[in-house]
Amino acid sequence: MIWPGLCNKHVGSYTITNLIIKEMDEIAQYSDTIVKPGLKRIKVFLTKLGNPQKKFATILVGGTNGKGSTVSYLYHMLNAIGIKVGGYLSPHLTSLNERILIPGSSPWELKSLMKELESKALHWGMDLSPFELLTSAVFVLFNNYSIDLAIMEVGMGGRWDATNVSHPVASIIVSLGLDHTQYLGHTLSAIALEKLPIGRKGRPLLLGNIPLGGLRAFREGNGALGAVLQEWQRDFFVLEHKEQGFCYVGDQVVSPLVLKLEGRHQWINASLALRTMEVLGFPLTRQALDALQRVWLPARMQVKEVGGVPVVFDVAHNPLALRVLLESLPLRFPERPLWVFFQLLKDKPWQEALKLLLGGFERAFFVDLPRGGREVPGSWIMAFDQVEFVKGRDEWDLLFQEARDRGAVVVFTGSFGMVREGMRWVDGAE
Repeated sequence: MIWPGLCNKHVGSYTITNLIIKEMDEIAQYSDTIVKPGLKRIKVFLTKLGNPQKKFATILVGGTNGKGSTVSYLYHMLNAIGIKVGGYLSPHLTSLNERILIPGSSPWELKSLMKELESKALHWGMDLSPFELLTSAVFVLFNNYSIDLAIMEVGMGGRWDATNVSHPVASIIVSLGLDHTQYLGHTLSAIALEKLPIGRKGRPLLLGNIPLGGLRAFREGNGALGAVLQEWQRDFFVLEHKEQGFCYVGDQVVSPLVLKLEGRHQWINASLALRTMEVLGFPLTRQALDALQRVWLPARMQVKEVGGVPVVFDVAHNPLALRVLLESLPLRFPERPLWVFFQLLKDKPWQEALKLLLGGFERAFFVDLPRGGREVPGSWIMAFDQVEFVKGRDEWDLLFQEARDRGAVVVFTGSFGMVREGMRWVDGAE
């Protein structure tokens, strides 16, 4: 293999409590809200399972936004050149199986495996978080399929994320913003130091579009870690192509590249995947580049024309992602009025997100979607006079007609739940 050998790690002690998991799709949606810091539980659990995570190499992909697309770019390029590869994404939009990229796997296989592992955890009296259980199931599934390399999206932070029990031959931090501050800290430097530990000594750690404060923290913190930093716009570059798409400049110069996923931020995500291929010694063949340009994910600047109205679905659920969305929309729809239907999450900087929405859209419609405790309730939004409230499908039909008459672009964003609901509304309008 072209990647370094895997290392064994000492397993520490832990406290046994209780585990209750009822429904697989439900636990996956709540995996970001049930947080139990520390890696001892999952290490012990995986040891009892035979340490499946040690049977293959990994590439860990962390950061505030852009992780899913970067995982997908790498997965499809590596698959195209014949590497036996698996991919792990989070969260999902409609189905738990969206989290797994592996040829031949089925949605029922992951669910049945999780139920089996839940039973084992209960039998052993182990207190795993839902995300730890799900990640353990993914490790087992990848081992069952005898993959050589797994591309794994970090769930939150890095230091204590369940994916960090694996053995990365390279790690990526795509972007950095204020998110999950109750767990990761309230400054970019603090959050950077929580994400940095997904890197490994002597192995590549790629950094994407990182603000200066975070970049300094990564550079200083890496003095003790000893990873080999690869920085966007220092070690590899993205240039706009004179006709369309972009030019990648690394060890190779590749131009032009035109992605199916819209937005210039995707050029950076793709460049991180391309540079990772280079530093690990994988060739950027025509098959790999073709695969890169075919990658598509739902609800990433996804545009659907409905009765003459452009409708955009984008899972921008924090201020950093909303800024990127607001930069991309005028480029895609110049001179068009922009309307937004949104929901926000109260464990994000929702006030900052709301200010961005009110400043960037002609009309902003709040949709109250009680889904499990994370959503900002309507009572918190009522103080903002510019916000209009939408309660159901009947109002949507009338507003859709107004949008058509106004020539407006309709956007659904702010949370995965809002995008999911918007897709249902639009399906009914066709």
